[in-house]
Amino acid sequence: MLFSEFFEKWLHENYYKNAVFVGKKGDFYTAVSVGELFGSLLANHFLNLVDEEILKPPLQIVEIGANEGYLSRDFLSALVKIRPSIFEKIEFFIIEPHEKLQFLQKQNLKGVEFSHKKTLKECHFQNAFIFCNELFDSFACELIDNDKMAFVEDYKLIFKPINPTIKKECELLNLQKGEFSPHLSNFFKDLDEACERFVFAGFDYGEFLPHRFSLRIYQNHQLYGPFKASLKEYFGKSDLTYNVNFTHLKYLIEKHHFKLLNLKKQNQALLEFDFENLINQSDNKEKLLVQAKHLFFNFDAKFHFFEFQK
Repeated sequence: MLFSEFFEKWLHENYYKNAVFVGKKGDFYTAVSVGELFGSLLANHFLNLVDEEILKPPLQIVEIGANEGYLSRDFLSALVKIRPSIFEKIEFFIIEPHEKLQFLQKQNLKGVEFSHKKTLKECHFQNAFIFCNELFDSFACELIDNDKMAFVEDYKLIFKPINPTIKKECELLNLQKGEFSPHLSNFFKDLDEACERFVFAGFDYGEFLPHRFSLRIYQNHQLYGPFKASLKEYFGKSDLTYNVNFTHLKYLIEKHHFKLLNLKKQNQALLEFDFENLINQSDNKEKLLVQAKHLFFNFDAKFHFFEFQK
């Protein structure tokens, strides 16, 4: 079995399908888990894009991979506080294939009018603001080691000669060793076909020109290496993730003739989302400052914000 097929079965046909929790009660922690500040800053950024006329209402607002729906909740709550009039000009959507997660999202977004879509292929957006948090590192990938790629037999990783088509794509990216996701290319194709115009804003762990494997398992906030751990023991019960190849991301942005607006470290981006003004206007300044400390100092330097436009 190709490693990408094994990855898909592990993460999407088992783990996420069962509506896993993220945060203290789950296997891993994200920026959303810190509190409402993350979503509020993203809302600030969205309104700045509107004010600068990079985005022009009416708009569809779309989250992809919302898990429990907390980022959407925090984002929309901030819009209500900062500029409630914007709701007359937006429609809200969540793209989510898993029924159990759809249920959780409906529970956590009670009172919000929104539509669920299972995939981008079901969608047609005329003018959208699309956001996601740690989406691309959940896309099934291949493990590349020069002229070999990974397969899984009896829950063990073995390397065999690389598929010629994949080898050619890796050569275009100068990728010799690391993760390569064919699904990222498919996603960009679907995104282009689904949207007439959009701004896409995302956060993910990643790096340029990877030269080693970053694949890792998280269970109860403990880190395990897949080359030493028992894959059978963790299969479908723990998070499986890796660092996004930002060289591949930039290549696809250029290939589809999209415009790159931002690609920078998360803490730098969040400071530029009018952070100081948001803190000064808050009635819970101390609480938000504690959250800010976690957002700015407790996340790996590989955590980035990226944004591109069609």
